[in-house]
This record gives sequence, structure tokens and C-alpha cells, in this order.
Amino acid sequence: MCGIFCAISHNKDDANCHLHQALATLLHNRGPDANDKLQIDNVLLAGNVLWQQGAAPQKQPISDGHLVLLFNGDLYNLDAQKPAAQADSAWLLKQLVKCNDDDKRLLTLLQHLEGPYCLILYNSRDKVLYFCRDALGRNSLIVESSMECLRLMSTSYHLDKEEGQVTMTSLELPPLGLYKLHVNESSKCVLYPWQQLNKEMQQQLTKLDAAMDWCTFLKQSIEPNWLLNGGEGAEQEQKSYDLYDLAKDAPKLQMELQLEQLYKQSLENAPLQQALGTLDKLLQRSVATRVTQTAPICRHCVGRSVASCSHAKICILFSGGIDCSILALLADRSVPHAEPIELINVAFERVGRKQQQPQQVDNLWQVPDRQTAWQSLAELQRLCPQRNWQLLEVNVSREELHQQLSDHIRQLIYPLQTVLDECLGGAFWFAAATPNSTARVAILGSGADELFGGYTRHRNAYRRAVGDQQTRLDALRHELDMDWQRIPARNLARDDRCIADSGKTARAPFIEEHVASFVRSLAPEQRCCYALPEGIGDKLLLRLYGHRLGLRSAALLKKRAIQFGSRIADKKQQATQQSDYLLFNGIDSNS
Repeated sequence: MCGIFCAISHNKDDANCHLHQALATLLHNRGPDANDKLQIDNVLLAGNVLWQQGAAPQKQPISDGHLVLLFNGDLYNLDAQKPAAQADSAWLLKQLVKCNDDDKRLLTLLQHLEGPYCLILYNSRDKVLYFCRDALGRNSLIVESSMECLRLMSTSYHLDKEEGQVTMTSLELPPLGLYKLHVNESSKCVLYPWQQLNKEMQQQLTKLDAAMDWCTFLKQSIEPNWLLNGGEGAEQEQKSYDLYDLAKDAPKLQMELQLEQLYKQSLENAPLQQALGTLDKLLQRSVATRVTQTAPICRHCVGRSVASCSHAKICILFSGGIDCSILALLADRSVPHAEPIELINVAFERVGRKQQQPQQVDNLWQVPDRQTAWQSLAELQRLCPQRNWQLLEVNVSREELHQQLSDHIRQLIYPLQTVLDECLGGAFWFAAATPNSTARVAILGSGADELFGGYTRHRNAYRRAVGDQQTRLDALRHELDMDWQRIPARNLARDDRCIADSGKTARAPFIEEHVASFVRSLAPEQRCCYALPEGIGDKLLLRLYGHRLGLRSAALLKKRAIQFGSRIADKKQQATQQSDYLLFNGIDSNS
């Protein structure tokens, strides 16, 4: 993960004034291994690199002739196209040079790129800036505008107005496609969309135009190969199996033994076996690339003149639920056997708790997620006894939580402003920041609930629909599609900013091009079954997959949101209300 920054000064003065020390520090936290900056006319480009790929850290920005590149992310599934010793940014710049400043060739290149990334490309000869987030919006890129300048950056930092900060309009750049901007004509922008814009995307673009005070002109769609083709396994017949038919005797289920029988009978269904086989192939590949493509040195051994170390390079943010337990099992297949894998579990002091007696202090941190983490750890130890599973228990007092939110975390969450953002951002930051962790990569279960139907609102959409079964399934599909469209704005960029602040790269194997395409090609009744109770019917396809891998107790755990499972949330607050910690002076937020 890297921290990238680009500023265009409207008055053509030295753009260095826009990279103040506080922001430079946050960018350095994201990329502590190498840094550089370059100013060309009124454009300042700066990069801070977290070494993950290539034989050595590659400084950024990186230039070749009149092209200058800032790149934050990882490129996957390149097969033999990129030498293992070459950094992604260096390989990508060579491909960009081959485009010969032809936009059509540039779009063809982007069609074939897979992985989470943001890029900023400056053509100094033509005074043109290109910038984008990948089509799934997995990495953060914030755009800010004022009378003095336009800025693009991985994370923001705002000084209060009385400290000299000008009024700034700020939002997360919508991941709609490749933007093209002439730096001396900032009243209009060109967008090459990833795909034809739907209603939700049109609204995001309208909001961006209003915030940046420019007008966007749509050009031809890029249509990435995986998006256009629907992904591997998408040709599977939509109605080859139906989880409601397989679970038609569900109301009679009362005991764990009967649930075991339901799982066993379901797994004997041939079309379901085929679907699980495809999921296994795609998800295993996604996990493997995300745990193997990292530097051979842990974050604590960097700078110690060693070529490699045996400390953990991979951690999993671990609640003990089915999502993270599956990822842990799959990671075990690819992480070297001599290396430990960290399982990071965070617990927060209960809101308004009474003074504990000395003998009760240990119980203070036994939050729901801690208890399920212990339970699922035992399963992992049973299934993978040779692995050194390191459960890192992070305990956070209310005093420490409030202090970090006030002093630091609020800047990482901005420009999002709700209580839910405060809770989720805070939980991820404390998990990633634990000093006991040596890992450089944090594996997340993000996306599983959106893909497989894990939220209560999915169950409610199905149950509240008026009509026959098909009407209820249509309502569920609409809810699933809406959640998938919103995931970049709701979760991904914020989580990236909070986790990367500790020098870790957040990687979410479920939100991988081919995994997502395959799962979304399945009908709702092939992913979840709300005829079954919570903890069984939600994400049923994923639970069946986990059961097939050997997980038993984890496959029966109810979905529990991290803000409640870790006990960071105050249940008296509404998730969508304005957070007191995320109020800023002199700033117009358009998030």
C-alpha cells in the first residue's frame, strides 16, 4: 500500500504549499519504505511506498520521458507478463509508454488490469492528468478542491480554519472509470467509464461535478474483460439448484445433529457441488495471490539488513465468523509452513460499565467476537495442527478510544462523517495498529455479506415483499445489487485508509474480479435461504463451503456486525447520525 499525492495549483505558484507536514506524515505512515516527490510547472506529485512486490522498494513518482506515474495498489493475474522481481509500478509505466499517448491504447491496457489500485498519470508535454480507482473501488483516492488548488491523495488531513486552512470541498473519488483533466482548464473533465452508468453511478457523477465545480463529458466505456465476460464459472446454469428446495424440511430442524444432516444432504447435490467447486477454485486463487505477493521481510525487520525473516507477514482480522475462518484455512495452504499467521481480534470496553472488581477484570474483554474467536481458533488448530496460529487480543479502553478518535483516527475517516464510520474505522485502526503484529498484509472478509446475503436487510427485503416466491426473490436481488453498488462508498476506501495508516496493506479476497463475477451470476436462491433461521440460511452457500472445508461451529455462527461484536458501538446512537468526532471547521464535505 502506498500514499500518493498530486496537487495542481490554479495560480501556477509553487504547489509545495499544498503538502503540509501533517498530511505528509499520514502519507508516510502508509508508505514508510521509500518516498520522493517531483514538481513540474504547477503540478506537484509525491509518493510514499510500502514495499510489497518486486525485489526492492520502487520509489515514486516514477517517470519515463514526459510521463509521470503515481500508483497505489496491486496487480494480479498477469501470469508471465510481469517478472516477479519487477515492481507493479515500474511494469505499468512501461506499458503506459507503449500506448504512445493514444487514449484508445490506454483504455485497452486498463481493460486487462486486475487488482485493487488507484493511479495518477501526468503527461507533462500535453498538460493532461489521468486518474482513476479500479472498477470495484477497493483503494482510497480523495479529491479536494479550493480556489487555490485541486488535490488528489490517498488520505487527507485538514487543519482547522483558524490554523490557516482554506475552505476545501472534499469527497472520495467515485470509482466510475478513468478521468482525464487538462490541468490548465479545470472547468471540464472527461470520463471513460468502466461500464455504462446506471442510476446510482449517474448520481455519484452529478455529486462530483457539483463538488468540483466542473462539467464531466462521457466518452467510450472501458469494459474490463472480467466485467464484460461475467467472470469464470458464470456460464453455469442459473437454475441448476435451489437452496429453498434443498432446505424444504428446514422448519423441522431443531438440533445440531439435524443441521449436520441438512448440510450433508445439500452437499450431495451435484449442481451444488459444481458451484462449490468453482467457488473453491476462484477463492483459493484469490487468497493465494494475496498472501504470497508480499515482501520477504516483516514490518519490524525492514532496515535490519536481512534478506528474509520467519516472522508473520500475514494477519487476518479475526472475529471467528465464517468469512474470516474460511480465509484463514485457505491462507494456510499458501503461507510458508515455517511462518506463523496472526489472527487479530479487537475488544472495546463496554459503554458506561460499572467499576469492576479485581476478579472481574478478565471478563471485561470477553466480548462476543472474542468468544467466537477462541471457538474458531480451536477449529483451525484441529484442522491445521502444524500451523502456528497467533491470536493477538487487542483490548481498548474507552479513554484510549476517545483519545485516538479525537487526535488521529478522525483524519483517516474523513470525508465520511457518520457514527457507523466512526465505529468501523476505529475498530479497523486499532486492530491494524497493535504493536505486537509483524504482518505487512491484513486479510479482510469484506464483501462476503454483500455477495452472499449476510445482512438483516437482505432477509427483511425477502420477507417483506408482497407476492409469490419469485416476487420475494426479485426484491432480494434488488437489495443485493444495491448493496454491491454502494460498497465502495460505504466501506472500502475508509477501511483502506484506517488499516494502511499502520503500514499494512488491506486485501479482501472476496472482492476479487472473478470471485465477485461468479457469485453475482448466481441467483439469490443459490446464495442464501431465508426459510432457514439466522446463522444458517444467511450466506448459506458460503456456510456450506466452510462445512465442506471442515469448519463445523463457525459454519453455524450468526452474522454479527463488528461494531457490536467488538462492543465499540454505543447502542444509544444511530448508525447514520453525525459523529461528534468527525466534525471539522471550515470544511465543506460532500461525502
